[in-house]
Amino acid sequence: MNKKEIITLGVLIAVMPPIWAVASPYLGNSVGPIALIAAGIYGTNGNKFEDAHKIALGYLAGDIWALLSGSIMTHTPFNADLTLFCTLAVFGFLAVIISNLLPDIFHMPSWLAGWAIGMLTMNLDTTTPRLNLAVQIGIAMLVGVYYVGVLLDRIHRLWNSKK
Repeated sequence: MNKKEIITLGVLIAVMPPIWAVASPYLGNSVGPIALIAAGIYGTNGNKFEDAHKIALGYLAGDIWALLSGSIMTHTPFNADLTLFCTLAVFGFLAVIISNLLPDIFHMPSWLAGWAIGMLTMNLDTTTPRLNLAVQIGIAMLVGVYYVGVLLDRIHRLWNSKK
């Protein structure tokens, strides 16, 4: 990356994610920083727009996995450790199998990361209703992929294509 690309990327990172960070609570999203985490896999994947949709769907699948696994673990009459192990084993196995059977639909790393992000967030926030929290998490993940990831990258490329 040349000096101009570094400076323009720095400016965009200095402006766009903070806009979301300030706006998200006013938009009813208490988990805005998840967007920055979600943007990471998009960036690590090479900012490939053609993969944005499957990365986003992977995140949403992981969010649903977190909601389901959290519900299972909360409402089980069985030993908590055994339930945790079995839930993680079964859901992890299924995420790998499904994402590999449908690689054009689901991105496995974002599914697994989305699941971990969702579980952590739901474990830390025990006051927000779980479904409401899952919706907020999903929105923040989509903001991460499409606003912090795709839009920022498109603006950066456009800005640097001008001579």
